[in-house]
Amino acid sequence: MLSKLAAFRTLLLPGALAASLSGCLSMNSYIDPALPTVRAEELRPTRAAQPVHLLFEFRTKGAPNARGTELAKPVAFDTVRSTSLFSNVAEAPVASGRTLTIVIDNVPITEEAASKGFATGLTLGLAGSTVTDGYVCTATYSAPGVAPKKTEVKHALHTTIGNTDGPKGLTPMKPDEAFPVIVRQLTLNALKVVRRDAGL
Repeated sequence: MLSKLAAFRTLLLPGALAASLSGCLSMNSYIDPALPTVRAEELRPTRAAQPVHLLFEFRTKGAPNARGTELAKPVAFDTVRSTSLFSNVAEAPVASGRTLTIVIDNVPITEEAASKGFATGLTLGLAGSTVTDGYVCTATYSAPGVAPKKTEVKHALHTTIGNTDGPKGLTPMKPDEAFPVIVRQLTLNALKVVRRDAGL
């Protein structure tokens, strides 16, 4: 069974994974600052909160990623619950028929990421490299008698492998620390738009 850190590494770009196969290379992740900061306390309901059925899936380049879903799903559920936008966030259908579907897709951004990571591995980290993961979060809210409300939010995670500096001004984190933050930030930003569009 993969360790937790190894499991998070498998969610990174192939380049980052290839570079880390030896297990001796250092990896640091940096959360891109472009996405606005949204706090759960800001997302309070404007009307009586209703229960919702939450469906969550993590994907890699559009394909379902079961391990990614296993790691990210608890974070997404906790994040939705922390906003109090819904009276109950359930994994099964609710009587009101309300549904919130969240899909996070990990897509490559860095060109030739795999070859970069392989080169870093061959030099045992002496020639460091940086790869960037893109994340696209699609949230869809459905309620009886109302047209579904859909929004899309994008985010990015930069990861350095071996002997190289990270982006200036950003705090280095281990991949297993950065990944939940990415999921939370994507979810909160998506919920902010859903709240506005659906009048929650």
